[in-house]
Amino acid sequence: MSYKPNIHTRVSENLPTDDNFSHDNNLNLPRNDRPGLISRLGKTSIAILLSSFVVCFGCLAFLTFLWAADTNNTIWRKIVVSGWTTRAITISALALRWATATQAITCTSMLAGVLLQSYAVPLPSAAAVSIMRFGNTGPWSLLGKMKMKWDSGSFSIGLLAVLLTITTLSLQFTSTALLSQVGLAALPIQVTVPQTFYSTDPDGATLKSYLGEGAPFIQTTPKGYPTFAEWVSKSTSSEKEFAPSSSPGMVDTGTVMRAFLPINDTNERSRLTDYQGYATVVDMRVVCMRPKLTNVVFSSRSGTRLTGVINNEQKPLGLAQSIYYKESSDFAWDFECGFGAAGQTDYIERYGWPLTLCETSPRHSTEGMRWLKNIAFKLRRCLSFLIPLLHAYLFAGIASVMQPKGGKNPGSSYLLINATVPDYVTNMDGSDVWESLTLKANDTDTDYRSLQMTLCMTAFEAQEMMVHATRPTAPPEPVLSWNTATAIYDTAAVLRQLGAGKSTVSVTERGLFDLAPRSWEWPTPPQSYGLTSGYFSTTEATKSLGLGNIYLNQINKAQYSVLGRMATATADPALTLQAFFSTLMAMNYYDKIALFDTSAPSTQTSLEQVAQPLGWTAYIIVLSMVAFHLLLVLLTTFIFYRAGTFSRIGNAWAVISQTIGPVTENWIMDTDMIDDKAVERWLKEGGLQDELVGVEDVLGRVKLVRKEKLS
Repeated sequence: MSYKPNIHTRVSENLPTDDNFSHDNNLNLPRNDRPGLISRLGKTSIAILLSSFVVCFGCLAFLTFLWAADTNNTIWRKIVVSGWTTRAITISALALRWATATQAITCTSMLAGVLLQSYAVPLPSAAAVSIMRFGNTGPWSLLGKMKMKWDSGSFSIGLLAVLLTITTLSLQFTSTALLSQVGLAALPIQVTVPQTFYSTDPDGATLKSYLGEGAPFIQTTPKGYPTFAEWVSKSTSSEKEFAPSSSPGMVDTGTVMRAFLPINDTNERSRLTDYQGYATVVDMRVVCMRPKLTNVVFSSRSGTRLTGVINNEQKPLGLAQSIYYKESSDFAWDFECGFGAAGQTDYIERYGWPLTLCETSPRHSTEGMRWLKNIAFKLRRCLSFLIPLLHAYLFAGIASVMQPKGGKNPGSSYLLINATVPDYVTNMDGSDVWESLTLKANDTDTDYRSLQMTLCMTAFEAQEMMVHATRPTAPPEPVLSWNTATAIYDTAAVLRQLGAGKSTVSVTERGLFDLAPRSWEWPTPPQSYGLTSGYFSTTEATKSLGLGNIYLNQINKAQYSVLGRMATATADPALTLQAFFSTLMAMNYYDKIALFDTSAPSTQTSLEQVAQPLGWTAYIIVLSMVAFHLLLVLLTTFIFYRAGTFSRIGNAWAVISQTIGPVTENWIMDTDMIDDKAVERWLKEGGLQDELVGVEDVLGRVKLVRKEKLS
């Protein structure tokens, strides 16, 4: 049974009567019949609208700055480096959400006022719409009360409410949208390191205590393949540098400078893109040529050994002859090499070429000096510092361009042997830098070997100097991985770093630093190269080989795999030895870097992973949505301004008073304890649910009156 208020029997006992309260003794409140926009909106609403516009423009400007600024902007760099990117975007999005939501609430109040004054609302919704001028939750509340009761005249107001609802609710996801296009990116960060330890003091206690204790790294698996800086001569050969070349019977890497950077941490080194400071630079030039062999003897009863004499008439550029070397029309070296040979069908697949490396001994040096050299090699663990000094007196070979003009300190020379059992010959190099022959053992009738041999000279010399090394990106350092299924090392990445592949591949494409050219000559040549820090930290590793033999099962299998596969991939013995010795020097350098006691400032630029905007789509959507929302706010304010003077935004008494009028004054007092649903049912039963009402001036008072539906 529905309840109908009885307006004739309900009288409030507490209301004043005509005896004590009348129109003659009322409060006499002042009236403002023609208020301006400020009075109609109220100071609070105006402050909200103005401040929210300022907040919106400020947030958009800041977000534009975050998206558009580049790495050269100091403030932007501080924000992203300190990890404040996501927090700054979240805070800006929160401010935008607050600003647009408060604007939407104020606009809803204005739209409610426009509806009541200029258009019409259903009678059941009149009280709620009127109260929305004082407070509401947003334009969706107006849509909820009006439902589908919009006439053709008020349709534009409904459309505004719908659009405001869409923009307001959409902008609640501003933070989610913007952060969806924030990701990790590499940002170059430059720092100045006041103390970068780059060498060992030649007169210090460290170098003296470690003198002659060079570790034989040939038995050690490399911990990694550190990135280095490289410079390769491209100019015409001169006394200062030699260009890479290839001529009949000879291949020359040219002057190649490789700088080992004094940064021990792998992650730190892998992020580095620019280094300016001291580093150890090594002349890595290698020249290989076809030897002229005599007195070659192969024996196998007590291990496979090869002896003989190398006579060579070819003279590579930069050839140096030591002062105690007997003058001769050609150069001659003795060799005595133990070697291994491929004796299985899958040898090449597993290890590459079956190479053996052994150091040669100058044949024309004086016997006494040769004897001293042999003793030094046999006692190399305690006398290795004498080896470079003996090279200066005994050797003929190529000298480093680091030496002054006419330098007499040639590097070591090596015999590189490619040996295979004849029945298993599968891949022999056909280039003319190799001398090929098949030998029968002199101590057995059935043992044969197919051999290829080439003579390689090195110009290895190192010194610390100021360098500038750069690269555009910072790829990870290569890793030598072991394939457990095939029991083979995967050497592809390492070989690429060390120079295998197309000659057109640049230094930086190999993941290396591009070493800026400079004068490579010693400013003051050392009295003894074996007592320098550069020798101690790099090339000493090569001298620890001595007259030993390098072949499978005699050195670390990982190193041998790189040696053999480098030869197979490049068919260039000079590049092969350069890669092998470069690895040994890197192992030595980073093994001893903790001993460095001499420091200098350095400038380092590293790529740091920071969170920063990576795309513009979300930003453009948010910007467009905010701009459209602000346009709707301005349009709503303009419509409210033109609608009339009856509505007061944010004034509770006014909105309550304006619900009273001829339509409601007979029964509104009876709704004091009735919920909205009951009132709506009563109005429906009375046929008033479709009654349209609005506010008008009735005898000087703004009251709720019936209105005709606009067609």
